[in-house]
Amino acid sequence: MKRTPLVLLLFLSVAILAGRVHASNVRVQDLCKAVVEDPNYKIRVQAALVLGKVRDPIAVPALIKALSDPNPTVRGIAAGALGDIGDPLAADALRELARRDSDGFVKAQAGKALALLNGAAGRRAKIYLAFGPFTGGVKTAGPEAAKIIADALARELGKLPSVTLTLSPADQHNFGRTGMLGFYIDGNITRLEDVAAGGASETNCDVKVMVARWPQKSIISWTNAGASLQSGSRPRDKDSARRDCLEASAGQLSEELGHFFKSQGG
Repeated sequence: MKRTPLVLLLFLSVAILAGRVHASNVRVQDLCKAVVEDPNYKIRVQAALVLGKVRDPIAVPALIKALSDPNPTVRGIAAGALGDIGDPLAADALRELARRDSDGFVKAQAGKALALLNGAAGRRAKIYLAFGPFTGGVKTAGPEAAKIIADALARELGKLPSVTLTLSPADQHNFGRTGMLGFYIDGNITRLEDVAAGGASETNCDVKVMVARWPQKSIISWTNAGASLQSGSRPRDKDSARRDCLEASAGQLSEELGHFFKSQGG
């Protein structure tokens, strides 16, 4: 087996802590192999330390195996790394380690890791929302109008405690293991027009929005909303009315979609 030099693992550990090396630059698979197979326990310890800093869920199976390492330091550091990664799949193995292991350091690390996992489960969002480009629709609604809708929906739906709009690269790569539900929101503006009404002007808008599963993008439902606002005859008054009309429509959509996501997030 090709050995992972101890000096390299030491360098990676220090460099990650100092912020000089990004986690994506670390070869996680090599470290996973080292934490399980390297005959030098010091190398296995350093591999576990670095994997805990990288926090890539790919390392979870190897670290679970390392919980059975003959060296107590390796077992304890591997338990700590699993707590740092926060993958609930490690909970059973950590509970078993805390129950059966006679080493005080190992028991303490397993207990801390379980506490971290329980805390992460309580804080973790249950729903991830991804947004499409909101292109298409009527020619009078350009990219700026579509952005108004997308931004307003993201702003309001992002306030839900069960929702997150961002994912780490690791969670994107292993989304099925996060325990979250993913939804994709896209749509277009089907009407955006100014109509003369006596001496004033009336702005009308309609927005159609799709909800699909993410990342498959299999459509679940379509919904729509619209609004009408009085505006002045000056161009800036019409621009302001268009924005207000679109944001009012987005507000209706956010309320309706919010009820749906609340039911999904528990």
